[in-house]
Amino acid sequence: MKINVKCFASLSNDDTCRHDQPISITIGEDNATIGNLIDHVRVPEKEIATVFVNGRRVGRDGRLADGDRVAFVPAVGGV
Repeated sequence: MKINVKCFASLSNDDTCRHDQPISITIGEDNATIGNLIDHVRVPEKEIATVFVNGRRVGRDGRLADGDRVAFVPAVGGV
């Protein structure tokens, strides 16, 4: 299955997850979860505050389907 992934702010890296454009990733597992995807894109899980799939917030156990759009968002703070 193919998943489109974006990583925002400090989670972005040039290899597996970018912020400026989605990267299409193929996951061979039919019952893939957000946790599987986190492992696949090598994003430090402890730095992820929120995960969105197709615009809806989900947890690590959320199931993925072909064509899903996933966004990883880190915790952000301000003064």
